[in-house]
Amino acid sequence: MNLSRLQKNFETLAAEDPLWTVLSDKSKKGGKWDTSEFFQSGEDCIRGLQERLERIGIPMTGETALDFGCGVGRLTYPLSRRFEHAIGIDISESMISAARENSDRGKNCSFLLNTSNSLPALSDASIDFAYSDIVFQHIAPRYTKHYLLEISRALKPGGILVFQLPSHLLQGNPIRKQLQYKLKAFLQAIGLGSAYFEMNAIRREALIQFLQSKTELAHVQDWDYPAAGPNWQSYLYVFRKR
Repeated sequence: MNLSRLQKNFETLAAEDPLWTVLSDKSKKGGKWDTSEFFQSGEDCIRGLQERLERIGIPMTGETALDFGCGVGRLTYPLSRRFEHAIGIDISESMISAARENSDRGKNCSFLLNTSNSLPALSDASIDFAYSDIVFQHIAPRYTKHYLLEISRALKPGGILVFQLPSHLLQGNPIRKQLQYKLKAFLQAIGLGSAYFEMNAIRREALIQFLQSKTELAHVQDWDYPAAGPNWQSYLYVFRKR
């Protein structure tokens, strides 16, 4: 899926049900997310991540944090309580607007719309900590790799990049899945299909090798995150900028 189609899909989904689009719990579809419960899930996620990182000797502190694929700010606002400033970036204008409407949850946040495959709003060596969860799995690998390089560029020396990404399918045929996505894209193009999520993966070994020129791997572990689904082997990666 190219970026223009990705943006269109997420604009459509965000207009229909923004909270469910961010955190797709089947029982919450159709506007059933309680707003307080939804944002509390973000605080719980970041608190759990902080505890996990501290166990491997990585403190979650610094001046500026980045939430890539921020949606409505579910994780951006909790990050802002741990850093002096938090930046949320998303491809969906509707999501960015919704995130800004929740500004009472944290005053030291900035939300930026980004529809290109680069991150021009981020200066070199300007970010202490970058996090992305259940985002790259919906982006084609060719774009994910470039975004990771862009985030690495924006990290300060010694800065930390943490993200979740599936490595491969545990069940099912990847070729059949790609054909299903092509059919959905075709039906959407002729006005017969609805917006949808596309799942993508990058093999763990290939991903680590790809990033090793810019960063060093600090930690990797199985990541049993329900949003990726039981059919996928997913990992949590922690890289440190060289």
